[in-house]
Order: sequence, then structure tokens, then C-alpha cells
Amino acid sequence: MSDGGDSLATLNAERARLAKPSTLPPARRIRDAGTLLIVDHSHGTARVLMGRRSSGHVFMPGRYVFPGGRIDPSDLALAREFSLSELAFDRLCAGPPARFDRRRATATALAAIRETFEEAGAMIGATGSFSGKGEYWNAFGARGIRPAPEMLVPIARAITPPGPPRRYDTRFFCVSADAIGHQLDLSELPTDELEALAWVDLDALQDLSLAPITLRIVSDLKARIADGTWQDPAHPMPFYRAIRGRFIRESL
Repeated sequence: MSDGGDSLATLNAERARLAKPSTLPPARRIRDAGTLLIVDHSHGTARVLMGRRSSGHVFMPGRYVFPGGRIDPSDLALAREFSLSELAFDRLCAGPPARFDRRRATATALAAIRETFEEAGAMIGATGSFSGKGEYWNAFGARGIRPAPEMLVPIARAITPPGPPRRYDTRFFCVSADAIGHQLDLSELPTDELEALAWVDLDALQDLSLAPITLRIVSDLKARIADGTWQDPAHPMPFYRAIRGRFIRESL
């Protein structure tokens, strides 16, 4: 276990800010969630798909984020039909809690794929027969795209510290933009959860409003792109969480 020293200073400052009294009650439970970093190298430098959350959102208002969200019952139901690699399961099921099993790990990857379609219009998958329940999974079947959670590589995990009205235990995944089986036009996006959706150069994020944890995940991704491990599920991933009032960084 390592607290990361000064490298976690911004996370601890944000934790202190979020712990201050608010007009909204703090979250009573932590929800499992999946977030997806789609990496595009077609322009010579690494770019990722990001969008700005509306200022009206309770969680991270006005921040630039990667598409993602909490597990839906439809994701859990669909998880029975898919499987991830053994190496991916090793990453996702490591650490607490013990109840986080293979089905829930698969559902987390599926949640990241579904939310990416909802928020960014990108279908991660390949041409194939598919039938899923729910409005957004039905859209995959109608387009003839079978989701491909097995293509996602776990690269990080983070738990929102106590205090905010929403708390998530988020598994972050990455995948190549080549895995996009279909992309909707911006005018056709299923939801308006993200504004100013764009492909952003990983070296040009200084002008965007990013939460400290997002910056940490970006830094972790850049390091793995640099050393060639970003598509290797066997590579250990960082786990960020607050213990006794301070953020620590563990390796899973």
C-alpha cells in the first residue's frame, strides 16, 4: 500500500472540499459504476472522447468527464451472456468488497459500454446478432451491433470519498477507437447528459475543467500508453480511495 505522497495532494484537497456541509444530504450508499476511455491514435497523437457535464448535474457539474455511469439492472441481466478474460477478472475482482463477483464485473464493463452509447453515441462492439432488453440495448440490436465487453481493459478504480450526494465505486476501462462499431451523429445522441462532446488530445487538457481524480486517471493512462501496456489487462492498476480521511493509492 502507498499513499502516493505529494502526488495525491490535489485529491486530498478535493476530498476536503467535498466533505464541507452542503444543502444536499450525503450519499447513503456507494454505487458500482463503469467509465470508458476511448483512445484514438488516428491523428498521430493519443486523443480521448470527453464531454462536459451540465451545470445542473448533482455529480461533477460543469466538469469534463469520460462517458460512464452506474450499473443498471439491464446490465446485470445481460452479463450472463458475456464473459471477460481471466486477466480482466483478476483486476476487477481484486480488493474489497467480497461480493463483487464475475457477473458484477462483467456488468460494470457493460455499463461503461451502454453509458458511452447514451452519452456519446458510440457503440462499442462488432457486427453480429444481439438481443438486449432496455431502450439503449435495443438500439444495439436494431443496428446489428453486438456489444464487446471483452475488448475493454481495466486501467483504474476509484471510490468517491464521503460527503457528496452521489458516491461511486468506479472501474475505469480503456479501449481503442477501432472498437467503435457504429457512431451516431452529434445531433442524434440519445441523451443530453454531456455537452461539448469532443475528441481531446491527452497533452492538451490544461484548458478544460477536470476533477482531480480525472486528471489522475489521465496521468495513469498516459503512462501506460508510453510504456505500451494500455491494452494489457495483466498490468496492475491503481485503486484510489480515502481511508481515515486521506486518499491512498493501492495497486490491484
